[in-house]
Amino acid sequence: MATRCLRYGSLAFLVAQDTALVLLMRYSRSHATGEMYLASTAVCCMEVLKLCVCVGMLYAGEARGSISGLVNVFRREFLEKPSEVLRLAVPSFLYLLQNNLLYFALSNLRATPYKVTYNLKILTSALFSVTMLGQKLSKRKWLSLIALFVGVTVVQSDNHKSDSDAPHPETGLGYQTLGFLAVVAAAFTSGFCGVYQQKILQAGKTNMWVRNAQMGLTSVCLGVVSTIVKDRQAIQERGFFQGYTRLVWTVIIIQAVGGLNVAFILKYADNILKGFAAAFSTVASCVLEMAIMHFRPTATFLLGGALINVAAYCYNTPGRKDGNKLPR
Repeated sequence: MATRCLRYGSLAFLVAQDTALVLLMRYSRSHATGEMYLASTAVCCMEVLKLCVCVGMLYAGEARGSISGLVNVFRREFLEKPSEVLRLAVPSFLYLLQNNLLYFALSNLRATPYKVTYNLKILTSALFSVTMLGQKLSKRKWLSLIALFVGVTVVQSDNHKSDSDAPHPETGLGYQTLGFLAVVAAAFTSGFCGVYQQKILQAGKTNMWVRNAQMGLTSVCLGVVSTIVKDRQAIQERGFFQGYTRLVWTVIIIQAVGGLNVAFILKYADNILKGFAAAFSTVASCVLEMAIMHFRPTATFLLGGALINVAAYCYNTPGRKDGNKLPR
């Protein structure tokens, strides 16, 4: 019972968090009144915040509120297990790349087309689950995934431009094709990383906060390096926190909390189920963007979006003869 509450509670929180994050991130990238903040520094700050939360949880839990106990935990789980830390460097790097791609995508696409396209991660998660975890998918599920792909194709064939789609004066961004390609690339990294992380979390008995701290440490190191390589000159000229506002910090905090919530889902539920929870937030994103940002979807867009959500429902609802049910 407790596990079920954790599973569906974390999924419900993911829907709310995912909807708020996309809309606020899009607003922060398209309605900046002053200097545009650097996406690489925002991703780096998000990883630092996640690591601090993980360390705090380890201090309160594994270390029992003792500094010496926390030092012992780090010695045991980091210094004495370098192979595990290096193994987690793979998803850490790809998640870092994914987060930068998503900032780029939301500089070029509206929130709802972005959300709809990003549902491709359901397809990539399923494909990697089959190849990496040995899961078997029924005909119903394969047909649902095909319908999902067709729905995304229909949505992307639609022309949903608006006056906010013009290139931003600071970044020069605003090109829908580049934004679409960035979302597709992020969907592939999301699918692979989610399944890879699920395999690690469900295979061993290591504390979830230890795993997240191991991944967080490598993510912070890689984030600092990538930020210096990508935006060193801009940081030297205008500072690391150039363009930061309360909205930017809100986006960073929501993204960090959402990343930690995903760990709960992968531990107690299923990576594909995580994808469908995110897919359901597409409807909420569309409604809120219509009300707040004057987004007006066309009939073609609504048709594609409806097909995607029907495909999500069919995939996540096993038929009578479908024995491939989600873990409980």
